[in-house]
Amino acid sequence: MTTESSTEPQQWHSVGSVADITKKRKVVLEIDERQILVVAHEGQFFAFDNICIHRQRELSKGVILNGKLVCPGHQWAFALGTGWEAVKEECQPTHKVQVTDDEVLVCLASSKSIGP
Repeated sequence: MTTESSTEPQQWHSVGSVADITKKRKVVLEIDERQILVVAHEGQFFAFDNICIHRQRELSKGVILNGKLVCPGHQWAFALGTGWEAVKEECQPTHKVQVTDDEVLVCLASSKSIGP
């Protein structure tokens, strides 16, 4: 379930070019005092809150394995597309990502924080 406010306009923030983000594979940026992790994986882009919901570890220090972002702290594995952690049945907040004119953009108004 997406938790979007109907009164809040969607504001897209530039992360960088497709080539740059693809090369770096992980980029952390600060938007509205929040750390956002953008991940490039198999030609797609995904965005998460960078701080893990479990033990507040930086997800940017984790790895991607089998289509999941694995936290470096206690190995919670969040699905790239949804942020869902199936074993613990918890969800890491994710954000919409789009590519426009070869630029990767992320929207915080699209935070997803519950459900698979």
